[in-house]
Amino acid sequence: MSDVRAQINEQAAAVEQQVIDWRHQVHQNPELPNRESDTAKLVADHLKSLNFDEVKTGVAHHGVVGILKGGQAGDQVMGLRADMDALPIKELQDIAFKSTKVDGDYPGGPFPVGHMCGHDCHTVMLMGAATVLANLRSELPGTVKFIFQPAEEGPPITEEGGAGMMVKQGVLNDPKPDMMFVLHTAPYPDDTVFYTPNYTLASSDYLSIKIKGAGVHGSTPWEGKDPMPVAAEIISALAQVYRQVPATDAMTISIGKVVDEGRFNTIGDDIELIGTIRIIQDEIIDDVHKRVTRIAKHIAEAHGLTATTEFKQHVPALNNDPKWLDRILPTVRRIMGDDKVIQGPANLAYDDASEFVNPIGGAYLLLGGQDVEVVDGGFQPKKDGRGFWFNHSPHFYWNDPNLINGVKLHSHVTYDFLTGKI
Repeated sequence: MSDVRAQINEQAAAVEQQVIDWRHQVHQNPELPNRESDTAKLVADHLKSLNFDEVKTGVAHHGVVGILKGGQAGDQVMGLRADMDALPIKELQDIAFKSTKVDGDYPGGPFPVGHMCGHDCHTVMLMGAATVLANLRSELPGTVKFIFQPAEEGPPITEEGGAGMMVKQGVLNDPKPDMMFVLHTAPYPDDTVFYTPNYTLASSDYLSIKIKGAGVHGSTPWEGKDPMPVAAEIISALAQVYRQVPATDAMTISIGKVVDEGRFNTIGDDIELIGTIRIIQDEIIDDVHKRVTRIAKHIAEAHGLTATTEFKQHVPALNNDPKWLDRILPTVRRIMGDDKVIQGPANLAYDDASEFVNPIGGAYLLLGGQDVEVVDGGFQPKKDGRGFWFNHSPHFYWNDPNLINGVKLHSHVTYDFLTGKI
């Protein structure tokens, strides 16, 4: 076993430059959710070149699923997932492989497009692990299922996509994984891994509140029904939901967009408030939904208007079962070093990897890769570094030398699981 583990490290080192080159290629050519055709082709062509037993494309639009059967006897199935989509955010980091792409056809666009959440890294780290494990397939018992997922950031609201759609289409069947392992880039120090037991990431809902008014000239608002004051009151009142649920139940409601039909001297008919609700504890989701709906409805009625509330694109909170973490973390510590594997708090970001991890079991870990250091229990940017920037910031970055960590972690966790060490 120690010999195979050494070979994994050698294979990872051998593929490192290729992984970096892939990262630059994917980063410079980002694709928005449900539009990842070129990225999917790169992935599928690579898996086919490795003589995978099966490579299925077109899953949930542009998803790719690869099956690699080991050369040793075994019936365990390891599931590995990487997401491929980018964000409608203009990249502001000054790097040689910076994205300058603009998607003029995407609904609601045109949008600048950038990999401001690290999905380019996820894709190529798993491609690198595919190379390592394919080269060592004669040593592997059981089967490895590679899931390259589109639309993690959420498809256009009129479309279906993402992990939920992949699950509906049977991605967790034939064969069903016995464990799921997922890595996500994070703005934490280079060469570190962070984990959180139990609820790790929040549930997410796309919130839409449509306020029905009656447009009129701005000089005579009493002749119509102005939806703008209603919208303002609803936005303000949503903050009071925090006062209506236990403070220990982490949640947030954010309105990110107001769609208005008016202009500087004209009151429009309708307004739509678009935002997101994040909740760590699944148990309070229905209660929060009822409170949001009631607030919108009653404030609108107080002004003689109506408001309808919808919750769409639900993603469940991600749960890291402590029993699985206890099994997996010894392998992670062996690869990264004990002092580089750190327990951290839950946060209100979401990842629809929960659709894979929750029903199967396994682990979701955050992989650090920025010029950051831990000082007094918190993060601070290093002097002369590129700063401390969270995912989805236009300044987000992730350092190339950390890519090999992802390749090694995917490969070692897979080998240890299939050989019964996890």
